[in-house]
Amino acid sequence: MSAGSTKIVPDSQWKAPATDSAKESLTRVQNIIGDFDPDHTMKYYDHWSQHYEEDLKVLDYTVPDEMVEAMRKFISDDDWKLDGFQVLDIGLGTGQMAEALQKHLEYRGHIDGVDANEKMMEKARTKGIYRDLVQHFLLSDSPMPLHSNKYNVVVCCCSMVPALIQPECIPDMARVVKPGGIFFFTTRSTDGNIGFRDRVESQLDKLEKEGCVEKLTSKVIPQYSWPTTEDEKEKHCISAMLYGVRKLKET
Repeated sequence: MSAGSTKIVPDSQWKAPATDSAKESLTRVQNIIGDFDPDHTMKYYDHWSQHYEEDLKVLDYTVPDEMVEAMRKFISDDDWKLDGFQVLDIGLGTGQMAEALQKHLEYRGHIDGVDANEKMMEKARTKGIYRDLVQHFLLSDSPMPLHSNKYNVVVCCCSMVPALIQPECIPDMARVVKPGGIFFFTTRSTDGNIGFRDRVESQLDKLEKEGCVEKLTSKVIPQYSWPTTEDEKEKHCISAMLYGVRKLKET
């Protein structure tokens, strides 16, 4: 599978980045994918917050743009302009998802955010896009301190990884979506993430069987990419699986 000049290849076929900056950025990205340890994860994000936005730029991070484009098929551009329309950004980082909504949809409505790391949220806060930011480490036994059935759109962009948000948190994320609203999120689509992705799909299957959601889309997209030759004619990438569901009833 390919996306433009970017090759989505099995993990075992990844080639090392050609530039020092890409090597450093890729190392920091990969260091966050380890086993689940909330204390270690937060300490790492404290450190990564200093380099985060530059790393995303170096590694051609386009997941927010891909997510906006995918959501457009299910919510019209006019709907985003409706009075009272509300968005929740879970694992907001430094605010790339909110920036993509403003850039591609000219969305100027309410966006709230939830993230576990205060240093990352500090950077998002300075952009003046979010209405409310809540610091909370989402766990299966520690739901978000937010009202149920509230948001027209809930997004979780690249935060559902083994070291951070677990698949068993999906029901709580769906809980805050309004009936008729949508929930879009990603996890890695790499060979090394198969077991984690199986848990994601198990949670979605359960919600679908219970009549809580209907599945709208799932597709592989590029997440991070890097040049493997100095002239950048070839790029390899870490891929992500993008999921979208519509909520059908109150939970």
